[in-house]
Amino acid sequence: MKTIILNLLPFNNRKEMSALEYSIKKILAFLLIYFTSAVLGEAVIIGLLTGMGYDPMHGDMPGNEASLLFSLLGFAIFILVTLLYCKIVEKRSTKEVFGKRPLDYLTGSLIAVGLLAVIAGLNLMTGSMTFEGLGTNAKLPMLLLLLVGYAIQSAGEEVMCRGFLMGALKGKVPTWLAVLISSTAFAFPHLPSIMEMESKYIVVAILNLYLVAILFSLLVLRRGNLWIACGLHFAWNYVLGGIMGLTVSGGDGAAFGLFLFKVEKGTLLNGGAYGIEASVITTVVLGMVLAKMLLMKQKKTSEILA
Repeated sequence: MKTIILNLLPFNNRKEMSALEYSIKKILAFLLIYFTSAVLGEAVIIGLLTGMGYDPMHGDMPGNEASLLFSLLGFAIFILVTLLYCKIVEKRSTKEVFGKRPLDYLTGSLIAVGLLAVIAGLNLMTGSMTFEGLGTNAKLPMLLLLLVGYAIQSAGEEVMCRGFLMGALKGKVPTWLAVLISSTAFAFPHLPSIMEMESKYIVVAILNLYLVAILFSLLVLRRGNLWIACGLHFAWNYVLGGIMGLTVSGGDGAAFGLFLFKVEKGTLLNGGAYGIEASVITTVVLGMVLAKMLLMKQKKTSEILA
C-alpha cells in the first residue's frame, strides 16, 4: 500500500509502476498544476486590480474588455507553473515540451482561419447568422492587447493538456488513451460554462470540445511539436472573439469584435448564446476534417495511435 501511495504522489518522477497507476499519477499532477495556477493567477489579478484602485473582492471591476484581458493574461501563471513542474519533477526542458519548428505556429493559425471561414460561411448560407459590418465598439489598442492575451491563454491550455499531460502519458500508455485523457483534461475547465446552457446545446458543445481536442492532439503527434496546436488554438479564439465578434466558449466577444456577425435566433446551427462551438455545423466540419486526416494517411495514423 505504501508503494502505491508513493507511486501516485505527483511530486516524484517514479515511472516503474503499472500504466493505470502512472495515468492516475499524471491526472493528479494535472489537477495540482491546474488548481495551484488558478489560485496563484487569481491572487495576482486581485493584487493588480487592487493596486489600480479597484475593489475586486466586493465586485468593483473594470469593464468587460479589461476584465477579459486580465483573465487571459492570467494564463501566464498556468504556463509558468506547468513548465516548472515539467523541469523540476519530470526533468523535461521547455524545448522538450514545445518541440522544434516554431514556424508551425503560423501553420496552425492558418488552419484555424480556414476552419472558421468554412463554419461561418455555412452559417451565413443557412441564414442562421448574418454579417452586420464593422463592429462599432472595436478599438485597435484593445484588439492588439487581446491578440497577446489570447496567445497566452491558448498556450497555457496547450502546455497543460498536450505539452505536459499527453506528453507525459505518451509512451507509458497507448497513445490513443493519452489523447483521450488529455482531451478530457482539456474539456474539464470548459464544463461549468457549458452546463449553464440550454440542454439541447450541451451535448453538441461537449462533442465539439472533444473533436477539436483530438484535432489538436493529432496535429501535435504528426508534426512532433506543440507549436501547431498553440497557433491553431490562438487563431481560433482570437478570430472568433477579436475579429468576427462572436462569442468564445460562451464569453462576450461580440461586444468588441472588429466585425460583427449577428445571431438573430439561437439554434443548433449557430450554437445559440454559447457560440459556434456549440453548433452542429462545427461538429460536421470538424468531423470531416478528422475523418480526412485518418483516411488520407491511415497507416501513419494507426502507427501514431498504437
